Amino acid sequence: MALAADAGWQPLVNRLAAEGLDRVWLERLFSGAAVEYEPSIMARKVDAMVRKQFEPKPAPTKKTLEASNYRYFLTSAAIDSAVRYIRENRAAFDRAQREFGPQPELIAAFLLVETKLGTYLGDRDALSVLASLARASNLEQISPFMKTLRGDGDRSTYADWAARDRSEWAYRELAALLRYASAKGRAVGTIPGSIYGAIGICQFMPSNALRFGVDGDNDGVLDLFTPADAIVSVASYLRGYGWKPGMTPAERDKVVYAYNHSDLYVLAVTTVADRIRARLGG
Repeated sequence: MALAADAGWQPLVNRLAAEGLDRVWLERLFSGAAVEYEPSIMARKVDAMVRKQFEPKPAPTKKTLEASNYRYFLTSAAIDSAVRYIRENRAAFDRAQREFGPQPELIAAFLLVETKLGTYLGDRDALSVLASLARASNLEQISPFMKTLRGDGDRSTYADWAARDRSEWAYRELAALLRYASAKGRAVGTIPGSIYGAIGICQFMPSNALRFGVDGDNDGVLDLFTPADAIVSVASYLRGYGWKPGMTPAERDKVVYAYNHSDLYVLAVTTVADRIRARLGG
């Protein structure tokens, strides 16, 4: 069966099928309207990498945080919502701490910052996002959408490498998403995600869903869109990246950084966690 809608997907389908995914299912999936190629997604990703490489910013401060897009999460309303969330899901938070170690306030801080405790799960189709990133494997495909090249040869060389590197990363995440959806019995085209394909209340990349996901409510299904599974899975992830009792602030920050490679993100999550703990009276 050949792909009628967009033959550009065929190499991706062939590669996925060679790794054991069902070819008939893949052909049907990628020949339909459910998967849309958007090279601008990779362009946005590579633009961010170019800025970080060629336009480094100073380390963030509390003042930077309060002026950033994270400032909402510092408000009393946001902190109060996290406290309520902990109380409403106490059994899952207790299990997470008992089995993996991280405190409820830190887990809740991640979920608040990532998806406002599951109230905003992303407005993109995770399948199309990851498939587009996997397909956009060189600068030629994305340069019309980029904003940071400035005719600079060094930037262009770096951007081409970045596109190839992120394309390989996205391919692995796409394969993981397909396996996650298959195991969960959910139509993969119905899974919402972030701008770069993270999914669930905890915004895991699909490979991390497979690696660290925990069935927190013991219903036999790993579903990161349910609070219990997301809560316990965050704790599993953090322990997997080095969480241990009695960590120093610097050691804790290193583990948080593994969740999102941004110093400002680390500052946001740890500050929010401190405020939640204070509100809980701990």
